[in-house]
Amino acid sequence: MRNLVLTRGAMGAGKSTFIEQHNLKQYTLCPDDIRLLFQSPVLMTDGTTQISQANDKKVWEFLFKLLEERMIRGEFTIVDAVHATKDSIHRYKKLAETYRYRVWLLDFTNIPIEVVKQRNINRPAYKYVPELAIDNAYARFGSQELSKFAAIIKPENFENVFQYQPLDFSTYKKIHHIGDIHGCNTVLRNYLNNTINEDELYIFVGDYLDRGIENVEVMQYLLTIMDLSNVIFLEGNHEKHIWDFANNKITKSGEFNRITSKQLIEVNIDKGSLRQFYRKIRQVAYYTYNEKIILVTHGGLSILPENLMYIATQQFIKGVGKYEDDICSTFLNTTPNNVFQIYGHRNIHEYPIKVNDKCFNLEGKVEFGGNLRIVTLDKDGFNTVEIKNEVYKIIEIKDSSEYEKNNPEVSELLTILKNEREVFEKKLTDNISSFNFTKHAFLKRKWNNVTKIARGLFINTLSNEIVIKSYPKWFQINELIETKIENLAHKLEFPLTCYIKENGFLGLVGYDSISDNLIISSRSTDKGEYANWFSEQFYNKVGNKVQELKEYLKQNNCSLIFECIEKDNDPHIIEYESNDIILLDIVYRTVEFNKMPYDKIVEFAKQYNFKIKIQAYVLNNWNEFYQWYQEVISSNYKYQDNYIEGFIIEDKNGFIIKLKTDYYKFWKGMRGLKEKLSSKNPQIRTTGLTTPLANNFFGYLKSITKEELNKDIITLRKGYERIA
Repeated sequence: MRNLVLTRGAMGAGKSTFIEQHNLKQYTLCPDDIRLLFQSPVLMTDGTTQISQANDKKVWEFLFKLLEERMIRGEFTIVDAVHATKDSIHRYKKLAETYRYRVWLLDFTNIPIEVVKQRNINRPAYKYVPELAIDNAYARFGSQELSKFAAIIKPENFENVFQYQPLDFSTYKKIHHIGDIHGCNTVLRNYLNNTINEDELYIFVGDYLDRGIENVEVMQYLLTIMDLSNVIFLEGNHEKHIWDFANNKITKSGEFNRITSKQLIEVNIDKGSLRQFYRKIRQVAYYTYNEKIILVTHGGLSILPENLMYIATQQFIKGVGKYEDDICSTFLNTTPNNVFQIYGHRNIHEYPIKVNDKCFNLEGKVEFGGNLRIVTLDKDGFNTVEIKNEVYKIIEIKDSSEYEKNNPEVSELLTILKNEREVFEKKLTDNISSFNFTKHAFLKRKWNNVTKIARGLFINTLSNEIVIKSYPKWFQINELIETKIENLAHKLEFPLTCYIKENGFLGLVGYDSISDNLIISSRSTDKGEYANWFSEQFYNKVGNKVQELKEYLKQNNCSLIFECIEKDNDPHIIEYESNDIILLDIVYRTVEFNKMPYDKIVEFAKQYNFKIKIQAYVLNNWNEFYQWYQEVISSNYKYQDNYIEGFIIEDKNGFIIKLKTDYYKFWKGMRGLKEKLSSKNPQIRTTGLTTPLANNFFGYLKSITKEELNKDIITLRKGYERIA
């Protein structure tokens, strides 16, 4: 929790000993420890060794950097130093105010100077200090007025002060625990019925603004009740934005910057009141109600710690573990029968309010038209309430395939593509140009509505006709904010269809009306070895039906997308037994991305004896999807006993994401490693080799010849497996 303890006492007063005896070393920053990191003990003229003070400017700068890192997370921290002067204490004030820390002085100044000097004699030689330094410290203790922002405690009172005890709320008739609100005022007021009853307690678990469309109304209402003694506000991960806004800082939240802050500015909300509101927010509510013990946080803990004081505020706010981790099973199995937990923030598993006999989850996606969740507690026990929110906006996470809501004509699209610096144009024959996003856009993630669609897009610049339309850029789960697994929970529309992601290169077939020809290409050109390899396989499959197929593309204004497997010419990561082309989709040659349904593709493929992408799974709800997702991302996942690259996942509305297997990602990483080793000046960073297999394979690569190292990763993997 946000508590900073500064020890105050002379060298040898027992400060460090106290910290050791109370098992507090892991919470402590000590300048002497840092001095020894900068420089080992130095030899003095009298033949003794001492800790050098020569680097003190760097030492204290480093200590304050470490301290701020801890404060960002809200960690309980002790700074073990003399702190003899007012200035030495006062320099913590700015950090304490910024991160809302309470500051304490753990006072050892009443230890008699004679005792301290004797202890100093008995210290290790390198820790011994001249007696004059001790005399000087005591003189300062007696003459320096202390900063009033720090509360003084004696060592004998430490455990009482820093043992977080539950409050007794048994006198309240009822206790309301109100879940994440997220700017949804109407549903909140419907529950409260515009009344705060004096004999009842109201605990709000955090996340009061953002995403909903009534942010102003929520904030204005909360300001009217913030001074009530029977209202408790807890801090969620969105409340930091309120504090930053109230202090005229740009927040790290795009949502708050773009929408919420502008709404608050429009009504000229008083920033002083916002600062007061934030100062009233608590980190945790921990209380007893008759025989029950209840822990309330925003993010949820996995256990009830022995002392909540030593838990970082960040863990109260964001919860223990990852967003998707299950904390309730551990809590159920580690706490007594009379201990309960209530939290919000995360519910990727779509738990009901009562997760198990001890845990309640108050995250109900209220901002997306879900439910405001409430748990009440009275003499008869717990009760759960869910109220449907009818006032919300549909959060539209844009599909990568979307260009604009109102699509421009092809001529306008051409102008936009040519003016986008992160799109390159490759001019081919017959006035045809291909457009693709740049390498810089890919590496630096310069994604926008233009760079996303500039992928395998061929346009005849004379006729303003789209000749080939390929896929837009799709993203992997967790690759972007909008594809984070927790955001997909409210984005995906079921059922989902999951197709095998083959491991080759794209082959494209389109039609140009001016030349009346089929255009056969790779992703970016109709020339070169990739286009030639694909063309050869394509014409072998089509045989004497070329004219028929051309008429089909012409009449239906569409292009064909294939995965081309060239096992010898272009081996990738997954091993195939033979060359082949696999029909992935039939895409209409229009500015807006649109493709034929799967059954139509199957019907078309039969006419030309094309292999077609495998429809592997249909998932009907979030729980089915999430269980399947966990299975796929596990180590060494196989589909029907075969390693695969991964899956393309398409929801009911055509939103598409990718999921790669661990096997594919690992061996793709090893391929990159072998390419670095085979370069002229290999510079290898081995910190990413985190498994025995990775390290052993690295050792194998270093043991083989340069000639062998130039072979493809599939051949190298098989060679390694033969000797492993």
